[in-house]
Amino acid sequence: MRTTEGRHKKLVQEVLALLYAKGEIVKGTFRGFYSVRAEQFLTEKERQADGSWPEIFGEVVELTEENYFFKLSKHQDWLKELYQKQPQLVFPEFRAKEILGALEKPLPDLCISRPKTRLAWGIPLPFDDNQVTYVWFDALLNYVTGAGRGEGKLSDWVPAVHVIGKDIMVPAHAIYWPCMLRALGLPMYEKLLVHGFWTRKSEKLSKSTGNVVDPKILAEKYGSDSFRYYVLREMALGHDADFDEGSLAARRKGELAHELGNLLQRAGSMIGRYCDGKIPEGPTPDALSVAFRATVLGALRSWDDLMKGNQIHLALGELWKAVQAGNQMIESRAPWKLAKDPGQSDALRATLSDAMAVLQLVLLEVECVIPTTARAGLQQLGLSGGVEPREKDWPQWPGGLSGRALGKIEPLFPLLDEEKAQGKS
Repeated sequence: MRTTEGRHKKLVQEVLALLYAKGEIVKGTFRGFYSVRAEQFLTEKERQADGSWPEIFGEVVELTEENYFFKLSKHQDWLKELYQKQPQLVFPEFRAKEILGALEKPLPDLCISRPKTRLAWGIPLPFDDNQVTYVWFDALLNYVTGAGRGEGKLSDWVPAVHVIGKDIMVPAHAIYWPCMLRALGLPMYEKLLVHGFWTRKSEKLSKSTGNVVDPKILAEKYGSDSFRYYVLREMALGHDADFDEGSLAARRKGELAHELGNLLQRAGSMIGRYCDGKIPEGPTPDALSVAFRATVLGALRSWDDLMKGNQIHLALGELWKAVQAGNQMIESRAPWKLAKDPGQSDALRATLSDAMAVLQLVLLEVECVIPTTARAGLQQLGLSGGVEPREKDWPQWPGGLSGRALGKIEPLFPLLDEEKAQGKS
């Protein structure tokens, strides 16, 4: 949604009036260096080593004006104690130390307004028509407005997980926002999940250096699901990660096409060949099946635990252990050989039934990462392709597979044009 919407303006003015009445907003004098070109006050961080301002800001003048301030300093001790006692409020937890470091120095009260004569486009203060609100009380309250349906109301606030970049953690989301919530009497967010940046050859992506990666081009070339899988598999959430297109291509060809896709194509094709295209009824599990199922269910539990801990890259690695176990089971049991021996019909049915079961379990879980591919795979398994909430006793070995007709078996990750060309050469 846009912050220019009427419902957002209404909410912002409601909040400003409420905090002004509570004494959380007071009038004061603001002094600072103002960029006429950028129409913003500058900080000492932006000043160059020789004391001058970068040319990009044009003319910079020192201004003194009366504005309104949010009493940020009033909440500093509370906020510091909060992060000391609950470092898990921030993920990864080492970011909480960075926040506490920023709280070592006294917090100045936050200037939240500008004269309307200089900033005509802002939302007018409900208690002073000559002033408009500036940046943070407008922008951060969008979390409340955006959560609502229809009119913006404070009651719309949902204390969910905030996912932000490390560059906007301090001061906006880790200092300003929790203090605003406290002043309003609203509950804190559940967690501040702070992600890192993508780099290339350990250098920050920048247009000036020409090392920028266009995700749209990569998604078109490799498929959006392959790209999604790569970024979640490669990056440890909360840390920086180095982008490498070769690694993207390798994960698509290896983990996705060769392991997941090949398991479905091989097992599905053999069901078509040996079982008239219907999943066979598995016999009572033998020792091999019992061990195989234990491996798969164990991998699913590990996946779940790691996902809950925001370790997505490791979680995918655990989930793929189930895929790899499925491929190993196919190789060791060799159903193409079992099919030639009528005395091995139980082993053949067990192998193909177990293969379909592990695929169903994995595709239902990985749908959150590769949604289009997972749904297509589930349809090939004879399911609707939809994903239902887990059963209470999850994870359990799926039942009801016997007799289900498979859909048309097709590659989940078809060869790329360059892979086709390499195959012809």
